[in-house]
Amino acid sequence: MITKRKILVADDDRITREIIGSILTRAGHDVVFAEDGKSAVETALSETPDLVFIDGLMPKMHGFLACKAIKELDRAPKVILLTGIYTKLTYKWEAKEEFQADDLLTKPATPDALMACIEKHLPGTNNCGRDPAIEMAQVEVFSSGEAIAEALKGVNC
Repeated sequence: MITKRKILVADDDRITREIIGSILTRAGHDVVFAEDGKSAVETALSETPDLVFIDGLMPKMHGFLACKAIKELDRAPKVILLTGIYTKLTYKWEAKEEFQADDLLTKPATPDALMACIEKHLPGTNNCGRDPAIEMAQVEVFSSGEAIAEALKGVNC
């Protein structure tokens, strides 16, 4: 059975939040947003999302520390760290072992990578009944917002 999920997108870059939010909304998910690490923890507490995509480097509270704080909540969601800076294999291990991240995706992430990650951590999640690796645009999500129109192409649920 395909299930609609609530997903928190936490990134200090507004365009990145909007791109990822649009991709997830078009895939049928409820999306909530946070623009810094501190508000990500507060939003995770108040909104109880099923999954959180959080930038690794954020103001007010570092993304890795916010990840750990979210994972310590009573009803902790799955947390995926997104990063363009922490790309070494050792960072992935550190994110999982020390900060309890469920996964780490390297920016720029394609729409199909985002959807595959959701399906991996929340099996049965709504992906519009399609294989996102085939149907979704294979476009990188740039913090500069260069690929907004292209990223949304083919993501019509």
